[in-house]
Amino acid sequence: MALENCTICRGTGWKLVPRADGAAGKVAVQCDCGMRERAGRVIERARIPKHYEECDFESFETELADGKSYTTQNASALKQAKLITQRFVSEYPGGDQAGLLLMGPPGTGKTHLAIAALRTLISRGHGGYFCEYGKLLREIQQSYSSENDLTEMKILEPVLSTEVLVLDDLGCIKPSDWVRDTVGYILNERYVQRSRDLTHPRCTIITTNYFDELEQKEIRSPTGKISILTEDALWNRIGERMRSRLYEMCRTVKIERGTPDFRLQVRQAGRARA
Repeated sequence: MALENCTICRGTGWKLVPRADGAAGKVAVQCDCGMRERAGRVIERARIPKHYEECDFESFETELADGKSYTTQNASALKQAKLITQRFVSEYPGGDQAGLLLMGPPGTGKTHLAIAALRTLISRGHGGYFCEYGKLLREIQQSYSSENDLTEMKILEPVLSTEVLVLDDLGCIKPSDWVRDTVGYILNERYVQRSRDLTHPRCTIITTNYFDELEQKEIRSPTGKISILTEDALWNRIGERMRSRLYEMCRTVKIERGTPDFRLQVRQAGRARA
């Protein structure tokens, strides 16, 4: 729907532009004001959380809150993650992979990049949907209650059918057979639908705090006692079969361990100013 106060189309939804073939005269094309309004409605339906609504590539931070830079290695990883995500978006839907897997420590901007990609693709006319992995699983579990009007398939319908899906924080729920089966169903369905009908692409952009390998850390107590903490691996959170599927579906974009938590840096800087 055109904007009534648009100075270009004057509310008609159409504007005159020179002919592309160079011939004399002009042709009528849809005005951008209507496209912007449609994109706004699509963004609203995408269920992007309020505190992420302004995320875009320009605002992706590679500097710490105190103005200092990350280490060369960390800054390089962040810039590389941004470049790969932007390239994926610019090539979509013509790229050779069906999605991205943004892997890295908490607070390093994975969700920011995923939503920047989603918003950019929506602005280009593609449909999209944001879904937080843990919240989705809880909603599905609640649907099993006889008091809930929502069914499992009604909850999953937009997740399975949307063209561009952002699945945020994959692996955050403690693994169980039901959890692995559910995430397996979602990822397999999107993969199969894409393979079955190439005229209706499916793009899945995933973020996770888990890496491909287990990591052990030494934790020293105040008494000097040392204990070993083993951090889980992604394959253990979602199942080896599904991790293998993600290798096929997505390009893995890795932000190295040790990259500072930007949210923590911002909080600490705020306390210092206070």
